[in-house]
Amino acid sequence: MGTEKRVLDTSMLMLAVNFAVILFYGIICPVTTFRICRSLQAYEFLSAAGTIPQNPLMVPLGALTQFALLTAVSLRKQTDENGVPRNAGFVCFAEIILCIGIIWSLNFYYTGIALLVLADLVNYIRDNKVRVLLLVILVFIFAFGRYEVISAQTGKVAFSVYLSFYDAKIQGYLSAIESVLVSANILLFVYYMVLLFNGESAEKERIRSLYDQLKKANSELERMTEIRERNRLAREIHDTLGHTLTGIIMASEASLALFDRQPEEARKRLEAVAGAARDGLSDVRQSIRALRPDTLEKHTLQQALEEMIKKFEAATSVKVDFRQEAGDLYFASDEEDALYRIVQECLTNAVRHGHADAICVTIRQQESALLIDIRDNGRGSADIKEGFGLRHMRERLDLLSGSVTYGNRKDDPGDGQEGFYVIASLPVRSIKGGN
Repeated sequence: MGTEKRVLDTSMLMLAVNFAVILFYGIICPVTTFRICRSLQAYEFLSAAGTIPQNPLMVPLGALTQFALLTAVSLRKQTDENGVPRNAGFVCFAEIILCIGIIWSLNFYYTGIALLVLADLVNYIRDNKVRVLLLVILVFIFAFGRYEVISAQTGKVAFSVYLSFYDAKIQGYLSAIESVLVSANILLFVYYMVLLFNGESAEKERIRSLYDQLKKANSELERMTEIRERNRLAREIHDTLGHTLTGIIMASEASLALFDRQPEEARKRLEAVAGAARDGLSDVRQSIRALRPDTLEKHTLQQALEEMIKKFEAATSVKVDFRQEAGDLYFASDEEDALYRIVQECLTNAVRHGHADAICVTIRQQESALLIDIRDNGRGSADIKEGFGLRHMRERLDLLSGSVTYGNRKDDPGDGQEGFYVIASLPVRSIKGGN
């Protein structure tokens, strides 16, 4: 907030200085003209000027009126709730036209008003391309809109002509006032731009810090959620298996005790044991099934992957090239779960860590193994460390006797592009379809 206040205070000072400059020229020109007329020096003045001057009152009237409009436009600019400028095109056009109008009204004696407009618009417009365009336009006006540059085309009277009708001492005072005001405007502009860009750098750093904290918190939340779900599932399986196995053990021991003396009773108890075992197995399967992605319960693996990729593209605007070259994808449930989660994790990592905007996912068969090759065009990784996602991916594949390799694409002799790659190999136990 301190930087924002300094930026606002500096902009107000620039407005005040520019008002003082306009007032300075607006007073000197008509006062000098009336003084010349009273002293009957009009002929000398016209000879020195080489042209007939405009009505001297038009200088303060035109310049101050347009400056008031410029101030009103500047102070009444609006942004939406996201900080995006409203009517940005109109504001830019209006301020630039008023800037040119003020310079014209001041007979091109002063172009520092362009710095005021530039500072105001750069703070208002956040698009860097538009900023550069405004910078070019207003710097051109500032540098080439001066009387000394375009005097031949304007037909205006040089300010030095007005000053020449004062004695050397007053000329010195007036020139000093002009120089101080013009220099103050330039110094305030430089200070304003330094404050503005330092403030933007600090804001970007703050946003980056918040993003890192959010990413860390999200990672911790994912880890805690998974641990909580694992614990819940472990408790559920423990309770189910504990209850079932306890019943089976007790019924089996009772059946052994009755086996010789009451075989029929022992047989009934063993049948009950078998029923309890079946029920327990069903409960365990139901608990494990709860871990499956919901889309795999409703669709085939290929349909589930296509649906997931479609939603991912819509949410991130990242282009995903999905190449399925392995034939029909019908595998065991745990294999399907692993394949789905691997693709999901790699897509997420490519955007979150690699900032990729294009990803290629290829699934193909290689002898009795299925290969999932995922490559992105992101920034890769200078220091590759196996984080939670890659470690979890490796654990999934280890349980299925699979493997995973990963690294920067430029380090892959067969690739050499920018980005990151992950290749998962999964020996498929059961394939229900094929080419």
